Amino acid sequence: MRIQYLLALVALLPFSANAQTSNGAPTISNLSVQPDWANNTLTVIYDLADPENDPVDISVEFSGDGGLHYNLTQLVSVSGDNGFPVSPGTGRSIVCDISALAGLAPAFALRLVADDKQPFDLQELVNEVDSNRLRNDLQFVEGIRHRTTGLAHLEAVRDSIVDHFAALGLATQELTFPYGSVTGRNYVGAMAGSGSAEKVVIVDAHYDSVSDAPGADDNGSGVVGFMEISRLLSRYPTKKTVRFIGFDLEEDGLRGSIDYVNSDIPDNESIEGVFNFEMIGYYSDQPNSQEVPFGFDIFFPDATAQIAVNQNRGDFITNVANANCQPLALLFSNAAAQYVPDLKVITLVSPGNGATLTDLLRSDHAPFWFDGKPALMITDGADFRNDCYHTPQDMAEGKLNFTFMSNVVKATLAAAAQLAEIQHGDWAVATFAGTVGTQAAAPCSLGVAAVSNQGDRLDLTLGCALFTEAQVEIIDEKGSLMHSETVVFHSGVTDYSLSIPQLPAGMYFAKIGWAGGQRTQKFIVNR
Repeated sequence: MRIQYLLALVALLPFSANAQTSNGAPTISNLSVQPDWANNTLTVIYDLADPENDPVDISVEFSGDGGLHYNLTQLVSVSGDNGFPVSPGTGRSIVCDISALAGLAPAFALRLVADDKQPFDLQELVNEVDSNRLRNDLQFVEGIRHRTTGLAHLEAVRDSIVDHFAALGLATQELTFPYGSVTGRNYVGAMAGSGSAEKVVIVDAHYDSVSDAPGADDNGSGVVGFMEISRLLSRYPTKKTVRFIGFDLEEDGLRGSIDYVNSDIPDNESIEGVFNFEMIGYYSDQPNSQEVPFGFDIFFPDATAQIAVNQNRGDFITNVANANCQPLALLFSNAAAQYVPDLKVITLVSPGNGATLTDLLRSDHAPFWFDGKPALMITDGADFRNDCYHTPQDMAEGKLNFTFMSNVVKATLAAAAQLAEIQHGDWAVATFAGTVGTQAAAPCSLGVAAVSNQGDRLDLTLGCALFTEAQVEIIDEKGSLMHSETVVFHSGVTDYSLSIPQLPAGMYFAKIGWAGGQRTQKFIVNR
């Protein structure tokens, strides 16, 4: 077998224009992929620059699902200008043996990640948050975004989110779910982590509005906030995976986030933290502009006293957590204090999982709380501050404070970047797709005859035309080696059973390698 890929696109995304000036981050440019189909190789050519000429760590990663996960990397052998150290220069090259990718996916993504291992100046990045961009974006988002009374604008905003993610080079998903006679649509823009990809940081906001409100604060402010963070954070690689999510049907009972938590978080992922924007634009320094929900003085005496001493001014952002996510709340408040000292933060930690205080359950963080995952609601207080909440007067002009909004975005960007372990580097992506054709009979063959997680046997069909010695490996979807052994074949097909520990449910790859090449086949173990 040989791989006959058609190079569909070499999408060399302009991530290299970064803002680090105290110590400039490395940049990747002129990335190209040159296929040699006869030998099943790709030659990756790229230019690497670094303002201080620092040596750079270069990694090349492979994805079979459009960049959502780079879980095929361990199946590809690479050589050349990769690893550490690689010196900056033009015409750097890496040769990749992609024989093992035959038959695994109809399309692949290749990502190059550069990191010069220098400290990241987070203050410089935070300072790039642009209040004018927030204002301009909100001028478009503002308007009724409801499934019956504002469907056309709802769909326009959906399209803008998708286009925004695509322009940033993020792997984009539309996750649909039923709700009565309509179909809800969550939109995800994902940036897979380069080191601890199974650990996930989420920044989200719901993009729908109630039926009669233009929803500038609720929740257009949140939408433009998470779009601004995605614009800035996605320019740099992160060790953990970052997902930006626009949730649908929040106004109909948190339907989008409930479905996401119940259906769209893989078992092997760990949600490290969720930053949920729920109205972040309304600010008032007038006395008695901030109300406090009934009973809060009992649960939050210090916060209530702090608000009272300030004459009940609505001049702060509320950082809402439950007992499970106090470290995340502390991360946010510390990030604000260090990088945005002008932003006043009041933190509320609801007892237990937060179920006892319904006023703190009114947004998309709540399903994460009830599933035991750390999440914050970042909010200006909704109807306890904004008299235009859920009314036709919820407009931006003359109502919202874009300096306040940008400060909230800055603090959240700083916290999310720290949690995701931002790297002082750059990344670029190329995608390619094609079909698998036959060139000549292979000396060895591989097939998964039966898979069972009952007991400790995995039945494979292995065969070689000639006497040979081969190495058989089982690899999980994260690239971890689960089993390896050497097999000696005589000519003819042999049914072979591997005695291995019971495999958990999931996707795996069986690989046979011999002196003349290798074969790989994907298989699934179900419970």
